[in-house]
Amino acid sequence: MAYDLPKLKIKNMNWNPQPTKKSEGIEYFLKDSLGVGRRKSITQKVCPFCSQAVTLDSFKDELSLKEFHISGLCQSCQDSVFG
Repeated sequence: MAYDLPKLKIKNMNWNPQPTKKSEGIEYFLKDSLGVGRRKSITQKVCPFCSQAVTLDSFKDELSLKEFHISGLCQSCQDSVFG
């Protein structure tokens, strides 16, 4: 079931995702592992795993949207990683 975007009261073009805070050590580890900074990929709305653009309406629920702000993973990559 698609996430009810009108509830968010946000349009994708106005969506400015903000990464959750992580320790510097975690940020460096993720950048070394993925080859791209987690914070940068989230703010630029690009998945660090598959390099695809991420849109607000691509998430199937609020939990998946929250996960994007944590990991930067698009819905497809979240489904692959978390099942």
